[in-house]
Amino acid sequence: MTKHIRKSKALIDGVFRGLEAPADTFTVNRYPYPHVSEQEAIRSDWKRVGDEIRAAMTRANVKAAA
Repeated sequence: MTKHIRKSKALIDGVFRGLEAPADTFTVNRYPYPHVSEQEAIRSDWKRVGDEIRAAMTRANVKAAA
């Protein structure tokens, strides 16, 4: 009888999850934005890109000199 109750509970839980599914579609995720403004975000992105290019050029120069 316990197995029958677990199956019934699983069925009822599944029906409720199915009814709640459309509400999950419209859930808005809010993530913290670490930048003060969009300009600051773009500026920091370009700074990181520049740092990566600078590091790659340094590695290339070291390999070429060796």
